[in-house]
Amino acid sequence: MAKIETAFTEMFGVDYPIIGAPMFLVSYEELTVAVSEAGGLGAFPLPNYRTADDLRAALKNIRNRTDKPIGVNIHLSGKFPWKEQLALCLDAGVKFFLTSLGDPRLIIDDVHASGGRVFADIISLEQALKARDRGVDGLIAVASDAGGHCGRVPTLILVPYFKSHVGLPVVAAGGISTGAQMAAAIAVGACAVVVGTRLIATDESKAVQAYKDAVVAAGPDDIVCTDKITDNPASWLAHSIKDFQKRPELGSKRWLDLWSAGKSVAQTEEIKPAGAVISEMVEDYRRTCEELAQTISAGRHSQSQ
Repeated sequence: MAKIETAFTEMFGVDYPIIGAPMFLVSYEELTVAVSEAGGLGAFPLPNYRTADDLRAALKNIRNRTDKPIGVNIHLSGKFPWKEQLALCLDAGVKFFLTSLGDPRLIIDDVHASGGRVFADIISLEQALKARDRGVDGLIAVASDAGGHCGRVPTLILVPYFKSHVGLPVVAAGGISTGAQMAAAIAVGACAVVVGTRLIATDESKAVQAYKDAVVAAGPDDIVCTDKITDNPASWLAHSIKDFQKRPELGSKRWLDLWSAGKSVAQTEEIKPAGAVISEMVEDYRRTCEELAQTISAGRHSQSQ
Protein backbone atom coordinates (compact mmCIF):
# COMPACT_ATOMS: atom_id res chain seq x y z
CA MET A 1 0.00 0.00 0.00
CA ALA A 2 1.13 3.53 -0.76
CA LYS A 3 2.35 5.70 2.09
CA ILE A 4 0.26 8.28 3.93
CA GLU A 5 2.30 11.47 4.05
CA THR A 6 2.07 13.85 7.00
CA ALA A 7 4.53 15.98 8.95
CA PHE A 8 4.94 13.05 11.35
CA THR A 9 5.75 10.44 8.70
CA GLU A 10 8.30 12.79 7.17
CA MET A 11 9.81 13.53 10.57
CA PHE A 12 10.34 9.86 11.48
CA GLY A 13 10.53 8.10 8.14
CA VAL A 14 7.55 5.80 8.71
CA ASP A 15 4.93 4.81 6.15
CA TYR A 16 1.85 5.61 8.20
CA PRO A 17 1.03 8.20 10.88
CA ILE A 18 0.15 5.57 13.46
CA ILE A 19 1.92 5.22 16.81
CA GLY A 20 1.44 2.05 18.83
CA ALA A 21 0.67 3.37 22.30
CA PRO A 22 3.39 2.60 24.86
CA MET A 23 1.11 0.78 27.31
CA PHE A 24 2.23 -0.29 30.77
CA LEU A 25 2.47 -4.09 31.06
CA VAL A 26 1.05 -4.47 27.53
CA SER A 27 3.54 -3.03 25.02
CA TYR A 28 6.76 -5.03 24.95
CA GLU A 29 9.13 -6.08 22.17
CA GLU A 30 6.62 -8.17 20.22
CA LEU A 31 4.02 -5.42 19.87
CA THR A 32 6.62 -2.73 19.21
CA VAL A 33 8.19 -4.76 16.39
CA ALA A 34 4.82 -5.69 14.89
CA VAL A 35 3.61 -2.10 14.65
CA SER A 36 6.88 -0.82 13.22
CA GLU A 37 7.14 -3.65 10.70
CA ALA A 38 3.57 -2.87 9.58
CA GLY A 39 4.60 0.70 8.73
CA GLY A 40 3.65 2.52 11.91
CA LEU A 41 5.87 3.52 14.81
CA GLY A 42 5.95 0.92 17.58
CA ALA A 43 6.62 2.14 21.10
CA PHE A 44 6.90 0.85 24.64
CA PRO A 45 7.12 2.43 28.11
CA LEU A 46 10.49 2.21 29.80
CA PRO A 47 8.91 1.34 33.22
CA ASN A 48 8.01 -2.06 31.72
CA TYR A 49 11.66 -2.99 32.29
CA ARG A 50 12.78 -2.87 35.89
CA THR A 51 16.55 -3.06 35.36
CA ALA A 52 19.05 -1.67 32.87
CA ASP A 53 19.97 -5.21 31.85
CA ASP A 54 16.32 -5.99 31.09
CA LEU A 55 16.01 -2.86 28.96
CA ARG A 56 19.29 -3.55 27.19
CA ALA A 57 18.12 -7.06 26.32
CA ALA A 58 14.75 -5.78 25.10
CA LEU A 59 16.34 -3.18 22.83
CA LYS A 60 18.72 -5.79 21.45
CA ASN A 61 15.80 -8.12 20.78
CA ILE A 62 13.91 -5.38 18.96
CA ARG A 63 16.91 -4.38 16.87
CA ASN A 64 17.53 -8.01 15.93
CA ARG A 65 14.00 -8.14 14.52
CA THR A 66 13.55 -4.74 12.89
CA ASP A 67 15.55 -1.75 11.77
CA LYS A 68 12.41 0.38 11.48
CA PRO A 69 11.93 3.45 13.71
CA ILE A 70 10.72 2.80 17.26
CA GLY A 71 9.79 4.99 20.18
CA VAL A 72 9.74 4.95 23.98
CA ASN A 73 7.80 6.61 26.76
CA ILE A 74 10.32 7.93 29.26
CA HIS A 75 9.29 9.00 32.77
CA LEU A 76 11.26 11.92 34.15
CA SER A 77 9.71 12.17 37.61
CA GLY A 78 12.81 10.80 39.33
CA LYS A 79 11.23 7.46 40.24
CA PHE A 80 13.11 5.72 37.44
CA PRO A 81 16.79 5.78 36.36
CA TRP A 82 16.04 7.86 33.29
CA LYS A 83 19.64 8.87 32.56
CA GLU A 84 20.74 5.26 32.17
CA GLN A 85 17.58 4.42 30.25
CA LEU A 86 18.13 7.37 27.91
CA ALA A 87 21.69 6.34 27.13
CA LEU A 88 20.64 2.79 26.29
CA CYS A 89 17.84 4.01 24.03
CA LEU A 90 20.06 6.46 22.18
CA ASP A 91 22.64 3.71 21.65
CA ALA A 92 19.89 1.55 20.15
CA GLY A 93 18.90 4.29 17.72
CA VAL A 94 15.57 5.27 19.28
CA LYS A 95 14.37 8.48 17.61
CA PHE A 96 10.97 9.11 19.19
CA PHE A 97 10.78 10.00 22.88
CA LEU A 98 7.50 10.64 24.60
CA THR A 99 7.97 12.35 27.95
CA SER A 100 5.72 11.95 30.97
CA LEU A 101 5.74 13.30 34.52
CA GLY A 102 8.79 15.53 34.38
CA ASP A 103 10.70 18.27 32.61
CA PRO A 104 11.49 17.38 28.96
CA ARG A 105 14.45 19.75 29.03
CA LEU A 106 16.31 17.00 30.89
CA ILE A 107 16.62 14.99 27.67
CA ILE A 108 16.06 17.37 24.75
CA ASP A 109 19.70 18.27 24.05
CA ASP A 110 20.88 14.65 24.07
CA VAL A 111 17.96 13.46 21.95
CA HIS A 112 18.42 16.24 19.41
CA ALA A 113 22.15 15.56 19.25
CA SER A 114 21.31 12.00 18.21
CA GLY A 115 18.82 13.10 15.56
CA GLY A 116 15.74 12.28 17.60
CA ARG A 117 12.62 14.19 18.57
CA VAL A 118 10.84 14.75 21.87
CA PHE A 119 7.06 14.89 22.19
CA ALA A 120 5.17 15.55 25.43
CA ASP A 121 1.95 14.05 26.77
CA ILE A 122 -0.46 16.97 27.23
CA ILE A 123 -4.06 17.32 28.44
CA SER A 124 -4.46 21.11 28.74
CA LEU A 125 -3.47 24.30 26.93
CA GLU A 126 -1.46 25.42 29.95
CA GLN A 127 0.62 22.25 29.75
CA ALA A 128 0.95 22.59 25.98
CA LEU A 129 2.31 26.13 26.16
CA LYS A 130 4.74 25.16 28.92
CA ALA A 131 5.97 22.17 26.88
CA ARG A 132 6.47 24.39 23.83
CA ASP A 133 8.46 26.91 25.86
CA ARG A 134 10.63 24.06 27.12
CA GLY A 135 11.57 23.13 23.57
CA VAL A 136 9.64 19.97 22.72
CA ASP A 137 9.19 19.07 19.07
CA GLY A 138 5.53 18.14 19.29
CA LEU A 139 2.55 17.37 21.49
CA ILE A 140 0.52 14.26 22.21
CA ALA A 141 -3.01 15.57 22.76
CA VAL A 142 -4.38 13.10 25.31
CA ALA A 143 -8.14 13.39 25.07
CA SER A 144 -11.08 12.24 27.17
CA ASP A 145 -11.59 9.02 25.21
CA ALA A 146 -8.06 7.74 25.82
CA GLY A 147 -7.36 4.61 27.82
CA GLY A 148 -5.12 4.91 30.85
CA HIS A 149 -4.27 8.47 31.83
CA CYS A 150 -6.62 10.76 29.97
CA GLY A 151 -7.71 14.33 29.56
CA ARG A 152 -11.17 15.88 29.84
CA VAL A 153 -11.67 17.24 26.30
CA PRO A 154 -12.71 15.14 23.24
CA THR A 155 -10.13 14.51 20.51
CA LEU A 156 -11.91 16.50 17.79
CA ILE A 157 -11.91 19.59 20.00
CA LEU A 158 -8.54 19.20 21.72
CA VAL A 159 -6.42 18.70 18.58
CA PRO A 160 -7.46 21.87 16.70
CA TYR A 161 -7.38 23.82 19.97
CA PHE A 162 -3.73 22.95 20.49
CA LYS A 163 -2.95 23.32 16.80
CA SER A 164 -4.23 26.90 16.63
CA HIS A 165 -2.83 28.09 19.97
CA VAL A 166 0.55 26.36 20.21
CA GLY A 167 1.92 25.98 16.69
CA LEU A 168 3.63 22.62 17.18
CA PRO A 169 2.83 19.29 15.49
CA VAL A 170 -0.03 17.63 17.34
CA VAL A 171 -0.63 13.89 17.63
CA ALA A 172 -4.15 12.75 18.53
CA ALA A 173 -4.55 10.23 21.36
CA GLY A 174 -7.94 8.95 22.42
CA GLY A 175 -10.81 7.17 20.73
CA ILE A 176 -8.94 6.07 17.61
CA SER A 177 -9.23 2.44 16.54
CA THR A 178 -10.27 2.76 12.89
CA GLY A 179 -9.05 4.45 9.76
CA ALA A 180 -12.17 6.61 9.67
CA GLN A 181 -11.39 7.88 13.16
CA MET A 182 -7.80 8.52 12.06
CA ALA A 183 -9.09 10.50 9.06
CA ALA A 184 -11.24 12.60 11.37
CA ALA A 185 -8.26 13.37 13.62
CA ILE A 186 -6.05 14.30 10.69
CA ALA A 187 -8.85 16.43 9.22
CA VAL A 188 -8.87 18.62 12.33
CA GLY A 189 -5.09 19.06 12.38
CA ALA A 190 -3.39 15.97 13.78
CA CYS A 191 -0.17 14.84 12.10
CA ALA A 192 -0.51 11.31 13.54
CA VAL A 193 -2.59 9.23 15.91
CA VAL A 194 -1.85 7.04 18.91
CA VAL A 195 -3.61 3.67 18.91
CA GLY A 196 -3.78 1.89 22.23
CA THR A 197 -7.01 0.15 23.15
CA ARG A 198 -7.34 -1.59 19.79
CA LEU A 199 -3.81 -2.99 20.12
CA ILE A 200 -4.52 -4.52 23.53
CA ALA A 201 -6.63 -7.11 21.70
CA THR A 202 -3.81 -8.37 19.47
CA ASP A 203 -1.72 -11.50 19.35
CA GLU A 204 1.45 -9.59 20.24
CA SER A 205 0.02 -7.75 23.23
CA LYS A 206 1.26 -8.93 26.62
CA ALA A 207 -2.17 -8.42 28.18
CA VAL A 208 -3.47 -11.62 29.73
CA GLN A 209 -6.13 -13.45 27.72
CA ALA A 210 -8.94 -12.40 30.06
CA TYR A 211 -7.95 -8.73 29.59
CA LYS A 212 -7.96 -9.09 25.81
CA ASP A 213 -11.33 -10.84 25.92
CA ALA A 214 -12.74 -8.12 28.18
CA VAL A 215 -11.68 -5.39 25.75
CA VAL A 216 -13.41 -7.22 22.90
CA ALA A 217 -16.57 -7.78 24.94
CA ALA A 218 -16.79 -4.25 26.37
CA GLY A 219 -18.82 -1.33 25.11
CA PRO A 220 -18.08 2.35 25.77
CA ASP A 221 -20.38 2.35 28.79
CA ASP A 222 -18.13 -0.24 30.44
CA ILE A 223 -15.31 2.33 30.69
CA VAL A 224 -14.99 4.55 33.75
CA CYS A 225 -12.68 7.49 34.37
CA THR A 226 -11.39 7.91 37.90
CA ASP A 227 -8.39 9.33 39.74
CA LYS A 228 -8.61 6.88 42.63
CA ILE A 229 -6.13 4.40 41.12
CA THR A 230 -3.16 6.62 40.28
CA ASP A 231 -4.21 10.04 41.66
CA ASN A 232 -4.64 11.24 38.07
CA PRO A 233 -7.73 10.85 35.85
CA ALA A 234 -7.50 7.56 33.99
CA SER A 235 -9.88 5.28 32.09
CA TRP A 236 -10.41 1.67 33.14
CA LEU A 237 -12.61 -1.31 32.42
CA ALA A 238 -15.13 -0.82 35.22
CA HIS A 239 -15.35 -4.42 36.42
CA SER A 240 -11.57 -4.68 36.83
CA ILE A 241 -11.49 -1.93 39.47
CA LYS A 242 -14.80 -2.51 41.26
CA ASP A 243 -13.05 -4.08 44.26
CA PHE A 244 -10.14 -1.63 44.30
CA GLN A 245 -8.96 -0.83 47.82
CA LYS A 246 -5.42 0.50 47.73
CA ARG A 247 -2.95 1.54 45.05
CA PRO A 248 -0.44 -1.29 44.49
CA GLU A 249 3.24 -0.70 45.01
CA LEU A 250 5.34 -0.14 41.92
CA GLY A 251 6.23 -3.55 40.57
CA SER A 252 3.35 -5.31 42.30
CA LYS A 253 1.57 -8.04 40.36
CA ARG A 254 -1.71 -6.43 41.43
CA TRP A 255 -1.33 -4.04 38.49
CA LEU A 256 -2.00 -7.01 36.20
CA ASP A 257 -5.57 -7.13 37.52
CA LEU A 258 -6.30 -3.43 36.84
CA TRP A 259 -7.19 -3.11 33.18
CA SER A 260 -7.01 0.26 31.45
CA ALA A 261 -8.85 0.87 28.19
CA GLY A 262 -10.51 3.69 26.29
CA LYS A 263 -13.94 4.06 24.79
CA SER A 264 -12.77 2.80 21.42
CA VAL A 265 -13.50 -0.65 22.82
CA ALA A 266 -16.65 0.10 20.83
CA GLN A 267 -14.69 -0.61 17.63
CA THR A 268 -12.63 -3.51 19.01
CA GLU A 269 -14.45 -6.65 17.97
CA GLU A 270 -11.86 -9.41 17.77
CA ILE A 271 -8.30 -10.39 18.62
CA LYS A 272 -5.97 -10.41 15.62
CA PRO A 273 -2.31 -9.70 14.72
CA ALA A 274 -1.18 -6.11 15.23
CA GLY A 275 -0.02 -5.92 11.62
CA ALA A 276 -3.55 -6.70 10.46
CA VAL A 277 -4.92 -3.92 12.68
CA ILE A 278 -2.54 -1.40 11.11
CA SER A 279 -3.27 -2.61 7.56
CA GLU A 280 -7.02 -2.44 8.12
CA MET A 281 -6.74 1.06 9.56
CA VAL A 282 -4.78 2.24 6.52
CA GLU A 283 -7.29 0.72 4.10
CA ASP A 284 -10.20 2.19 6.05
CA TYR A 285 -8.48 5.58 6.03
CA ARG A 286 -8.11 5.48 2.24
CA ARG A 287 -11.70 4.38 1.76
CA THR A 288 -12.94 7.15 4.07
CA CYS A 289 -10.94 9.83 2.28
CA GLU A 290 -12.24 8.62 -1.10
CA GLU A 291 -15.82 8.69 0.15
CA LEU A 292 -15.37 12.19 1.53
CA ALA A 293 -13.88 13.35 -1.78
CA GLN A 294 -16.98 12.00 -3.53
CA THR A 295 -19.20 14.21 -1.40
CA ILE A 296 -17.42 17.24 -2.83
CA SER A 297 -17.60 15.91 -6.38
CA ALA A 298 -21.28 15.12 -5.94
CA GLY A 299 -21.91 18.66 -4.73
CA ARG A 300 -20.14 20.16 -7.71
CA HIS A 301 -22.06 17.89 -10.08
CA SER A 302 -25.43 18.89 -8.64
CA GLN A 303 -24.53 22.58 -8.96
CA SER A 304 -23.67 22.14 -12.64
CA GLN A 305 -27.07 20.66 -13.47
